[in-house]
Amino acid sequence: MLKKDCTMEEVMEKLQAPFPSKDIEWRVSRSGISAKGPWAMVLAYVDSRAIQNRLDEVFGPAGWQNEFTDFRGGVLCTISCFIDGEWVSKTDGAEPTKFESFKGGLSGAIKRAGALWGIGRYLYNLTETYVEVSSSKQPGAIYINDEKSKVKGHWMPPKLPDWALPENERGKGNQSSRSTQNQNYGNSQPPKQQTGNEPSKQPKQNQTQPNKKQSDGFNRNKVLNDIDMFLKNTGLINKQEWIIPLFKRVNPNIQQNSLSEVGKQATEQELVLYYNVLKPVSDLTLLAKHFKVSLEDVLKRYVQILVPTVKVESLFSCFTYVTIDTVKEVSEMVKEDLQTGALQRIA
Repeated sequence: MLKKDCTMEEVMEKLQAPFPSKDIEWRVSRSGISAKGPWAMVLAYVDSRAIQNRLDEVFGPAGWQNEFTDFRGGVLCTISCFIDGEWVSKTDGAEPTKFESFKGGLSGAIKRAGALWGIGRYLYNLTETYVEVSSSKQPGAIYINDEKSKVKGHWMPPKLPDWALPENERGKGNQSSRSTQNQNYGNSQPPKQQTGNEPSKQPKQNQTQPNKKQSDGFNRNKVLNDIDMFLKNTGLINKQEWIIPLFKRVNPNIQQNSLSEVGKQATEQELVLYYNVLKPVSDLTLLAKHFKVSLEDVLKRYVQILVPTVKVESLFSCFTYVTIDTVKEVSEMVKEDLQTGALQRIA
């Protein structure tokens, strides 16, 4: 429970701490069949009950509260915490899921609202990872039956890298509580471009720890070029004095003092963090160009709705708050409003 003399930095450290592997679950983001057989790309997420337990641990059962409201067919969740004598609230939302739509919507909303408090946010740095789907069931395997991709069978949850585990589980080869297969979480770097329906080869061993040799599947030059492109797309390249402070928000241990030093000295794990915080905001600019709509409309009509706790005045307001999922939701909203005439394309 929160101590009276606890600083805000200590509060955030407790909230942002990695969860035990038993609290991490996995879901399939997409699947397909290649020459080697059926496959799936999976993502890690934290269970909503684990989020509630974390809030209990940090603030005490009476030190936080949540509230759900309906919004545009989805669910908004507001998590309020009692800090320094006042209630502080953060809100985010989710759409109903295909299965258990109401319960799934509530669960998704509390996960996103929790991420605004830093709870489980580190999992956003774990991008999709490849798993093989087998007809045989092993202990701990998860079942998939995707009618669209025709993939049916069982897959084993990957292992998490050490940096995504609490200290008492690091270096022990721990996995998700439902996994017994010796399979590393090998795709924590930005995803590679793929052709057709087959995913890129699964990189060999995960090497996202500082001072480790670069992973076989990690293309440093490409990631640096992408980061440079994201900086240009977002206009951050013209605000050099803002770049290192932004990187420090996602990596408090940053040792570099300039962008050129980042390019030369940053570890693979650090570059992944910077890539993931820049890409969604850069994608907003590409989305506006693709649909030929005003970027101001994209930000103030759609991003503001999806990120209600932040005053979205420009792209710079979006860093660390906008995720890839946010961009996907904005894209759907823009398409819908263009079709109904609620939004007009620019000349």
